[in-house]
Amino acid sequence: MKFSFIRNAKISIKLTIIYAFMFSFILLILNASVLYGIKNYFYSQANKQISDVKNIVLNDVSDGTYNIDITDKKLLLSIPNKENLFIKITKENGEILNISDRYYYKIKIDNNYNEIKHLEERDRHLLFENVSIKSYQYGTVTLQIVKDMDKEYDFMKILFALMAISDFIGVISSIIIGYIISKKLLKPIAKLTKAAENISINNLKERIDIEGPDDELRRLASTFNNMINRLQDSFDRQTQFVADASHELRTPTAVISGYANLLDRWGKDDRSALEKSIYAIKLESSNMAKIIEELLFLAKGDSNNNQIEKTHFFINELINEVIMESKLIDKDHNVFTEKNDNVNVFVDYKMIKQVLRIIIDNSIKFTPKDGDIIINSTAYKNVLEITISDTGIGIPENEIDKIFNRFYTVDKSRSKEKGGSGLGLPIAKWIVEMHGGTIKVFSEEGKGTKTIIKFKLEI
Repeated sequence: MKFSFIRNAKISIKLTIIYAFMFSFILLILNASVLYGIKNYFYSQANKQISDVKNIVLNDVSDGTYNIDITDKKLLLSIPNKENLFIKITKENGEILNISDRYYYKIKIDNNYNEIKHLEERDRHLLFENVSIKSYQYGTVTLQIVKDMDKEYDFMKILFALMAISDFIGVISSIIIGYIISKKLLKPIAKLTKAAENISINNLKERIDIEGPDDELRRLASTFNNMINRLQDSFDRQTQFVADASHELRTPTAVISGYANLLDRWGKDDRSALEKSIYAIKLESSNMAKIIEELLFLAKGDSNNNQIEKTHFFINELINEVIMESKLIDKDHNVFTEKNDNVNVFVDYKMIKQVLRIIIDNSIKFTPKDGDIIINSTAYKNVLEITISDTGIGIPENEIDKIFNRFYTVDKSRSKEKGGSGLGLPIAKWIVEMHGGTIKVFSEEGKGTKTIIKFKLEI
């Protein structure tokens, strides 16, 4: 429950919180490091000052040129008062022999000599050291050196307060700036969301304006636009496909319905009308069944449900078989091969035969009587090339790029007479591409058409 707000918050708010947290954490680490470093510096300096004072006092009270009596106040003159350093010299019985002005500390003298210790007294931080000194006049005395860290701690308190204020200002600034920057950086996502909300089946025109640097968000927007382009293209093709399919099926349905009505009215008594109606109904039913079969094949292909069953066989045997069947079906054209290489291939036998049948049927439909249809196969550099040429009427140059579109026919009235639905070449292209091959058509009006199919040979 505590983190439900963060989980349900916008990405910009989450980024701002994370940015502010990381910034605060870094500031905390840096400030703690600075304060720790300054504190260690102050203590090292204080230790050095205590050691210096000890050396000065020991030097002054020892036997030598600058020998000074322990009780003499001159001994205190060499101690820097501004550094908050104080000394006290006492006998073993506790009698004070010499003491600095403003020495207000009550520090117990124990037997731990020559060791600098830390003591907190009344919210004051003190460093002190007890030093044992042997004196001719007073015997063994104790020198106590005290360093008051009050100024140093006041400085650190002020520094801590300034750092806290700076950190607070920095965190607030980081939240504001982070939110503004995150909103700006996530602006393409907001546009993406808005565009996605506006997209529907009837509105695929929404696009995201791509601007700014080439970063991940721009690439995301570009990917989204490309996806919508593909969806729109797919939807347009689907709409056109449904319209064309409806149009193609409407004609045979109307013909069947018309002849059924004719049979109902006069077919029972008119033998000629009966035979004509039955023939027309059978023909249109056959055409409709063929169209439906082709539509089902393409629908399965679009949903990747068509099974490709590859086998090893020799392509020349398949081509010879197709040529022989074509000659049996069609006596009006010369179907033959000039070069048919003996090459072992690994493809779907039935599907490749279907491709050859589709192209040869088109050549038969649009090639004049006694025209030539030539099927050749050539293997080179691990590539199999199958060429189907005819001496037909050809295809206009501006129509060649459209012949693989579903239901597209160059001359619809002429295609209808020949029984074409415009689905054969799309099926052939799908089969070839599913085998990793390519299919291209070259044609010139009045001179004929050449279709080239290429496959990579699998070794």
